[in-house]
Amino acid sequence: MSIIKKLWNFLTSMELMIFLVLVFAFSIGVATFIENDFGTETAWALVYGSKWFEVLWILLGINLVGNIIKYRMWKPKKLPAFMFHISFLLIFLGAALTRYFGYEGTLHIREGTANNELVSSDAFIQVKAEKDGKEYYAEKKVYMSAIGGNGFEVSLNVDGKPLVVKFKEYLPKVVKKAVEDPNGKPIIEFMTMSSGSMPDTVFLEDGKAYDLGSVVIALNAKVKTDKPYIIITEKDGKFFFISNHPVQFFKMADKSSGVYEANIEHPFEKGKMYIIGDTRIVPKTILTKGTVKIVKEEDKSNSMVKNMSWSAVKVEVDYDGKKKEVTLLGGGMGTKGIPEEIQIDGTKITLEWGAKIIKLPFSVYLKDFIVERYPGSMQPSSYESKVVVLDKKNNVEMPYRIYMNHTLDYGGYRFFQASYDPDEKGTILSVNHDPGKIPTYIGYTLLALGLLLNIFNPYSRFGRLARMRFLDNKTIAIIPMIVLLSGFLTGKSFAEEKPPHPKGFDVKQVINEVKKIDRKTADNFGTLVVQTSGGRLEPIDTLAIDVLNKISRKREFYGLNHNQIILGMLAKPRYWQLIPMIKVNHPAIKKLLGIDPDAKYFAFINAFDGHGRYKLAEAVERAKRKRPAQRTKLDKELIKVDERINIAYMVYTGEIFRIFPLEGDPNHTWYSPRFAVEKFPEEDKKQIRKMLIDFFSGIDEGMQAGNWKKANDAIEEIRKYQKTKGAAIYPSETKIKAEILYNRLNLFERLIPVYLFAGLALLVLIFAKLIKPSLNLTWPTRVVLGILILGFIAHTFNLILRGYVSGHYPWSNGYESLIYIAWTIIFAGILFARQSPFAVASTGILAGLTLFVAHLSWMDPQITNIVPVLKSYWLAIHVSVITASYGFLGLSALLGFITLILFIIRNPKVQDEKQKQIELSILEATRINEMSMIIGLALITVGNFLGGVWANESWGRYWGWDPKEVWALVTILVYTAVVHMRFVPKIYSTYSFAVASVLAYSSVIMTYFGVNFYLSGLHSYASGDPVPIPTWVYWAVGIVGTIIVLAYRNRHIRTI
Repeated sequence: MSIIKKLWNFLTSMELMIFLVLVFAFSIGVATFIENDFGTETAWALVYGSKWFEVLWILLGINLVGNIIKYRMWKPKKLPAFMFHISFLLIFLGAALTRYFGYEGTLHIREGTANNELVSSDAFIQVKAEKDGKEYYAEKKVYMSAIGGNGFEVSLNVDGKPLVVKFKEYLPKVVKKAVEDPNGKPIIEFMTMSSGSMPDTVFLEDGKAYDLGSVVIALNAKVKTDKPYIIITEKDGKFFFISNHPVQFFKMADKSSGVYEANIEHPFEKGKMYIIGDTRIVPKTILTKGTVKIVKEEDKSNSMVKNMSWSAVKVEVDYDGKKKEVTLLGGGMGTKGIPEEIQIDGTKITLEWGAKIIKLPFSVYLKDFIVERYPGSMQPSSYESKVVVLDKKNNVEMPYRIYMNHTLDYGGYRFFQASYDPDEKGTILSVNHDPGKIPTYIGYTLLALGLLLNIFNPYSRFGRLARMRFLDNKTIAIIPMIVLLSGFLTGKSFAEEKPPHPKGFDVKQVINEVKKIDRKTADNFGTLVVQTSGGRLEPIDTLAIDVLNKISRKREFYGLNHNQIILGMLAKPRYWQLIPMIKVNHPAIKKLLGIDPDAKYFAFINAFDGHGRYKLAEAVERAKRKRPAQRTKLDKELIKVDERINIAYMVYTGEIFRIFPLEGDPNHTWYSPRFAVEKFPEEDKKQIRKMLIDFFSGIDEGMQAGNWKKANDAIEEIRKYQKTKGAAIYPSETKIKAEILYNRLNLFERLIPVYLFAGLALLVLIFAKLIKPSLNLTWPTRVVLGILILGFIAHTFNLILRGYVSGHYPWSNGYESLIYIAWTIIFAGILFARQSPFAVASTGILAGLTLFVAHLSWMDPQITNIVPVLKSYWLAIHVSVITASYGFLGLSALLGFITLILFIIRNPKVQDEKQKQIELSILEATRINEMSMIIGLALITVGNFLGGVWANESWGRYWGWDPKEVWALVTILVYTAVVHMRFVPKIYSTYSFAVASVLAYSSVIMTYFGVNFYLSGLHSYASGDPVPIPTWVYWAVGIVGTIIVLAYRNRHIRTI
């Protein structure tokens, strides 16, 4: 065999494919941690933008082409596989065109102005030389790494002589600082701050003046201005100043203060604060001989000074053998650098490191920028730019509206609404010029179509697996049936639980008093509409559940429902402040509060001492000052308890009840009772005051005499007021009733025991059958499947109901995505129910556990408004498809785990009916495992690339190497390697496939939980300061590892 053929066989081998795919997955996974710790540019320098990464892509492309040829995928029977394999080559081509010929950046435009200068997203070393009236230019795209591996060289010919710029050193996070220099001149570094602005650092050099906005300050220089000024002069090593206005001073050392008269010379010294008007000036460094140097930035985590953090690149400039070292300041990718000019041999050389300016062949004029907000909130609902494209060359003047998910396409460029100026008078558009879009989109289309057709192709691996059977059909028969679930759907009852109370209060008497609140009246109160701080309009019923969930982690207390409790807290705050209802766990907090160590709850008054001082104030303040990663368990619990106390306080004062709309309010804000009776127009005040008096007196009358008519009449009067004054945004009665129905049913939480009981019961019976093969599981399987089908119907109904109530697709946050994943898990179980009872049992357990996790304390089930970029149908498709994949991949992992347990109980030395049944069960579980994995891999692949379409349509980039995108791709690559293991007999076996299917799910867990809570990025809830890894994770890893080791000794069995 020739060397070329050997090389070709090696490059196209399946072994190399799996190796390259796993190297690729490992590399990009590591890159997300590099980005988190050292910044985006470092990740690009070391991984995404590196040459070795491009080589890896090329090798994967060659391997893919070779395997398409080797397996003759163009044959009709393999056409779907050919479609999705060839799609990757088109996606590679599109990515290459984008990488090498495309570019992107940002366009900043103020209202009433036009701009055609794009600031590039990439960073460049730009070199410009001027000699004898001629200009010479060269540039090089660079990525700088904070942890080494940097290097570049830019060359150009200047009038026949070589000019070479070489990399010397990269200094991340540097600042300018005034330092002593024997050859220097007088210089002052001072901090300045005006009212309403952050502190800033200014360098005042000899002979220069600096305009601070309201004050001009100069050093050894004259000024001509009508503004207040301070002129500083240096005499014999000492500094003095004179001002045209009186200057206050404050001495730091002894806290003394005074006023310097105007037009008289005074000493200018360190250790003093000089105040002129609203401007404060504090000298940090005063030098008679000094200069400004770039030095490494010190830790400023506790500093309030706004001194922009730059980075610096030191380069050596060599022009015709004459060398100079230059330090270039810049911010790297997306940030314009600071040009540095030098002279060598009569040639002016300008160097710059940072984003470059790209001139568009036309201009964009901003007529108006508009921000729309959710009613009663500062949270943006949408924002748009009304622009006009001005193309003089083609005589075009085209008005257009750019807003989130609505782009402008013109002249080969796409403009997307990215951000806006704080004063809302300017817009920031992201601009994209991408020649790779068409092949990429064709690739996406072929990918989705090929993967879909592959599922239905009878000649595909999935089709062959679907036709296999290893267990008797009687075991897995399905007969539609009705199963009564009333017993399972009763949910939890907390009515009988009575938490302990602090000593000294007759709490029983108080509880008996608050129990007089009429349930029907409270539920009627719950139908009133309230506006949340985020601007969402919802029934008080929902607010009550959210408040009780925050304060007590319950919906009912002392036999009272959520509406009775919140109405009692509002109407009878003195009673409820005596009742232990605020959740507390940590013993140290109980000690601070002075309550029983065994107490689970404390009363509001326990949080204050006899003088009304807040007992937790100092401890909470210390906890909040710490970075999240440094907070102890006590710190976190203190912050949670403090939040519960504050929420309770807002209920007691009525501030949380924003139930009164202000007619004519431009932002449709609703207000609390106190605000309304104090600030509303006089006529409205009178009406509201009367309604409130009737309401509260009606509550008193009801509690004393049992007559609740007056309170209910007052509630109806408030409702009429809401409908009249808040008509513009008042929700429909249907929507209010639907939300209350959603709250009443509480189906997601009630389905937890249903799914868990059904799945565990069937799993126990399956293992019982392995011990006693004669056991008939037909009816148990039917019953469990019937339960799961009814649960699935209820689950589906509740998802639709939540979507209708929230006004958005019910998978827009952590809680919603988990309840949707649970839905897809049950769907997968029903889909594979004919194939195996293992699938039915596994999905029941997994769905129950998923819903259980969704209802843990750190997941918030609250319905909220969503940010503008999430209002996209592409997002709805992307999230629904990719999240659905987690259900199928979860089923695959659980089946793999069950397979390993079967390996442990298997005895290959014994050949009887029982052992035969175990072996057939292993093969059956493996078959369903692989089928589920194939569907899951198809869904996550299509879903991930649909996310690319959404991103491209929303902000002009279908792939940005965000941690969530990367880890979704890692999951795709890991599962790609697992499903291709069967092509490599040396590593493939039923045992190794089971192990791989279990371990591969760790990539899904990292994608969902790890990125959300441990890495910072567009999709995450973290901010770079991760919370510690929970202890149970280590236990889970230990248990899985033990199961894998124990199963290894019985691993030999035939493959499918």
